[in-house]
Order: sequence, then structure tokens, then C-alpha cells
Amino acid sequence: MAIEKLTAGAQSSYASLMTTELNSLASGNAIQGSTSIANATNLDLAAEFSFTTGGSITPTGSPFVALYLYPLNGDGTTYGDGRFASAAAGPPPSNYYRGFCGMGTSAGTQVGTFAIPGTSIFQIPLPRGTFIPVFYNLTGVTLSSSGNILYYRTTDRSVV
Repeated sequence: MAIEKLTAGAQSSYASLMTTELNSLASGNAIQGSTSIANATNLDLAAEFSFTTGGSITPTGSPFVALYLYPLNGDGTTYGDGRFASAAAGPPPSNYYRGFCGMGTSAGTQVGTFAIPGTSIFQIPLPRGTFIPVFYNLTGVTLSSSGNILYYRTTDRSVV
């Protein structure tokens, strides 16, 4: 009997995907990453995304950050709806929404892993072409002025 397993993708260990773009990102704003991921050759099926603040923040309300993946459109130059090349009021359109990472409301460095809404599934499906992340801050506070990082690692499946 065949067994299906998760296996490491082309990016097998966590790597930084967004850094300085996240610095001092105001609550309610979104920003596009400066690095795109080309997945047309690797064809990784999913990725896990993790986030850490660069320093202590004290989130308020029901705080979270959200991840959107903007695919490269057929025009070959525009990602998603073309917004958020610089920080702007969000959120991005829901069709690009891929996951969220809840935060506590105690002061401190905030760390977490994104999950698909309504589940405990941490493997976010990836587009098969080129895409770029868009990060949305709804923590109730501005993110740290330095050191914030969105990490990712990719996942595939194998049958043995």
C-alpha cells in the first residue's frame, strides 16, 4: 500500500521573505514584499510562513497579521491588483487571502506561524507561477521599527 508523505520543497528550511518592508508598518496597512518567488520550475505545492517582530510590541483588541499571495498576472508585470507596492490602507482583496497569524495582547516580541482560516492547517497552497507576498498588519499597533521578518519554507508530497 502506498503512503503519502510531506517532504521538503525547494526551500527546505526557513528563509527570510520580507524584512525591511515590514518595519514601522502601521496597523490597518498592507505592504507588498520586495522579493517574488518563481514557482514555475520547482512546482512546490505549499509553504509554511512564520513571522516575528523585531522587538516588543503590545497588540490590542483581537490582533493578527494576515498573508496574501499576489500572482503575476497575464500582462507579465502586475502582481494581483497592483496595489501595495508601498504601504497603504488595507486589507487587500479577499481572493488573494491565504492565512493569518494571531497575536497575544501581552507586551513582548510576537512570534507565530500562519494557518489557513478556520483550520489548523499550516501548509498554505502556492500558485504554480511567480507570486509575491502581501503582508497586512491588524495588531492594533505599529510594528517594530526594525527586525521584523516573514519567513517561509516550501513543502511537497511524495508517495512511497
